[in-house]
Amino acid sequence: MTQKELMPLFPPTCYLKGGILLVSPSDFGRLEGRTLGGSRLFMLVCHGSLSLQIAGRNYEVRAYAFLDVMETVSIQMEQFSPDLQAWGVFITFEFASESLKNLRPGPQGYLLERLNIPVQELSEKECGTLEHQLLLLRECLSDMKHFYRQELAQLYFKSFSLELGNIMLSHREDTDRFTPHINKYDFITLGFLKLVSRYFSSEHTVDFYAESLCISTKHLTRVVKEKIGKTPHEVICNEIVHQAMLMLEDERIPVGQIAEELHFSDQASFSKFFKKQMKMAPMLYRRKYEKK
Repeated sequence: MTQKELMPLFPPTCYLKGGILLVSPSDFGRLEGRTLGGSRLFMLVCHGSLSLQIAGRNYEVRAYAFLDVMETVSIQMEQFSPDLQAWGVFITFEFASESLKNLRPGPQGYLLERLNIPVQELSEKECGTLEHQLLLLRECLSDMKHFYRQELAQLYFKSFSLELGNIMLSHREDTDRFTPHINKYDFITLGFLKLVSRYFSSEHTVDFYAESLCISTKHLTRVVKEKIGKTPHEVICNEIVHQAMLMLEDERIPVGQIAEELHFSDQASFSKFFKKQMKMAPMLYRRKYEKK
């Protein structure tokens, strides 16, 4: 479910349409069992534990953990402990860009680290620092009549991001390389990831994304590979295959329909793609999932 699809589950005091959705501990249980994707997700676990799956990998997350999941990655929320106290922050690229302007909180290479290691362990004090910022953000969003509600939400999100960046920098030793501003390569990479999350099901070629960003395919490939350690083609394929896996897990959806919705020319070409990525045919993956 995307941020837009999740919003009806929560009161209007929790979100700004097209911007941010803040899920407080009292409402976090509504996310159990849901598949999330299509927007950047920050998750702060203050107490208890939960099991989840990120891009096909299983995680058991306990207290004082922070998760940062990119918009191109799917996350399956599985089981929550009865004592779970956690926050979820869903943001759009536009909202984050407007809030942070050209700031880049945190160390160099942060995006690559989060793609490969989405779960970060924090101290109790660090967890408390971030939760304090989220409490301020919640108070701001809850005042629907405030004339500057959106501006304050952007300000408090910026404050949260700066505290997060400070924490991540404190975990690193090579802070001499730290640069506080986003460069043009960061914008290209973030723009590419945003486009992929929106168009991956219909646009499978790197050329489409390069043209949309008004750069050459060769330049896009070099920048993305440098920034996140994957080629644009790999990022697109990963997104397609993750969506295909989710659809295959629903036995009511025929494989032919999956091929059509993901804009393959026919079922055979989809099956060939899936087998190349997953080392097994779509129906074999479905049978294995049903046996779990």
